[in-house]
Amino acid sequence: MRLNKKDLAARAGLGRTVVSQAFQTDGPRPSAETVAALARALRLPVGELLELQRDAVGGVERPDPGRLIGEWEPHDLEVHPAGHSSSIGDGSDAPGARALPGYVRREHDRVLAEAVRDVVAGRSRIVVLVGSSSTGKTRACWEVVQPLAERGWRLWHPFDPTRAEAARRPDQTGKWPSALDLR
Repeated sequence: MRLNKKDLAARAGLGRTVVSQAFQTDGPRPSAETVAALARALRLPVGELLELQRDAVGGVERPDPGRLIGEWEPHDLEVHPAGHSSSIGDGSDAPGARALPGYVRREHDRVLAEAVRDVVAGRSRIVVLVGSSSTGKTRACWEVVQPLAERGWRLWHPFDPTRAEAARRPDQTGKWPSALDLR
């Protein structure tokens, strides 16, 4: 079909990050919904691919949502690079292909850091960043969770499993995950 990952994502109704991760041999296992959407978009037998997926993982589900913060690449979480690079526009979504520039802290970083300190202390917090496109909202969130990586915290990206899939099932402890779930 000669589709690049961007076109395949659009055809399947999935995010580009989800599609890119589905093709990574060392990446997270794609959800059944992701496999089914990709199969339909590529006109492949959905049932056979879902059976192959179950066989490949031995029927074992991921124990907790997300993965360790240290296992994430910033681009997997849709942190966009600043400016242009040679890999943009070539269809490549390879992790590490676009390095992040230095980060300049701003006033909202203090608020985010306070929220993370509260969460570490066991107090629930929610912070909503509002701003125009490409103003650094996702990058600010990426930066503030970095100290939690050495503590073994997990981060769940709401695209894998899909937002709907994640919202309709609790984790092993019976808790329902939030849009950004740090553990």
